[in-house]
Amino acid sequence: MRLAIADPPYLGRADRWYSDGRGGGHTRTDGLWAGNGRKPDHHPDAAVWDDPAEHQALIRALERDYDGWAVAGAADSLPVLLEAAPPAAQLAVWSKPNAMPGGARLLNRWEPVLVRVPDARRRRESGPRVTDALHAAARQQGFMGAKPPEWTRWVAAMLGYDPSVDELHDLFAGSGAVASAITTYRLPAESACAFCGSPISQPSTGRRRRTCGEVCRQRLARRASVLAGTRVTARPEV
Repeated sequence: MRLAIADPPYLGRADRWYSDGRGGGHTRTDGLWAGNGRKPDHHPDAAVWDDPAEHQALIRALERDYDGWAVAGAADSLPVLLEAAPPAAQLAVWSKPNAMPGGARLLNRWEPVLVRVPDARRRRESGPRVTDALHAAARQQGFMGAKPPEWTRWVAAMLGYDPSVDELHDLFAGSGAVASAITTYRLPAESACAFCGSPISQPSTGRRRRTCGEVCRQRLARRASVLAGTRVTARPEV
């Protein structure tokens, strides 16, 4: 299948973050950009993405050209994205424990991801279950809008991406973080919780999970402690 991840410059921020607008933290000197690293990927034409029509046209093109896709956006651009979304698209949420400083009193700590799961990958038996919410910190790497590896793995898993049979295109190169995570992606293995037996979708990298959550983890630890105490105090019959 042909799949795509689109992480375009966010609506209302494209000119400020990636083009000549103020607020990106860089100053121009003799035709070069210098400053604190907040505009590492300068594009003179990035301001076109401050037009809502560009984001809606992107969604229509993805629906036309790909079997499945995902589009990232800012929380305040969600109405624009939903207006162009096909009926089969679903809303997923990236929750970030670290928020970008701003002038508003309410700190924004989440971003929407519009996901169009391929029709053949929607049913339960088509692959491991994946939640529509991710809790992961944004990395402070000097590139505005760069996504952590956990984000890319989560999106790929929602799309049902199988590296052995699918193509997954990163349509906006940016920092290169998405493309890098795609190249190392492995299918998540599903297993059962060691305490309650509920299915667990294992991460594609890193340590495997034994339980489905903190409650089961604590209960499993208590049960193991009780069993260990029983083994110590038990005496063989004479």
